Amino acid sequence: MITSRDVEYETKNVKKVLELLEKNERGLTIAEIAKELGLNRHTVAKILDRLLIEKRVNYDSRGPAKVFYSSGTSQFIGKIEQGKDDILWIDLFKPKYKDEEEFIRINQTKKDVLIRSKTKFRSIGSIAIKKSKIKELIEILKSLV
Repeated sequence: MITSRDVEYETKNVKKVLELLEKNERGLTIAEIAKELGLNRHTVAKILDRLLIEKRVNYDSRGPAKVFYSSGTSQFIGKIEQGKDDILWIDLFKPKYKDEEEFIRINQTKKDVLIRSKTKFRSIGSIAIKKSKIKELIEILKSLV
């Protein structure tokens, strides 16, 4: 099975944060993640901002703190190249908790020459659609064609 992790660019720190959140049942604050992984708190905050945009993590507010948790495991479904430097990635997410519905995530990435990783792509936005709402989305999209 190919996961989105195999397809999208990742940094080692992003992988570490995701793995830690997937293992933790109750979720973790930014400070707890930073301490556990030996990373700077600001680095963790930037990683979590990106993962929130990509719909790969979520959070609950508990008092003044945000407790972050994994959105679940993903399976790569396909990609649509809208141009040389603009790609839509489509993943199926299986939520971590039983009472949550599976969803499809469509994540848009664009080339960014300022990124120091090999692929030079960054996420610029994402949407998540519950599987039960896919037919409704398809009907709306058909009306545009």
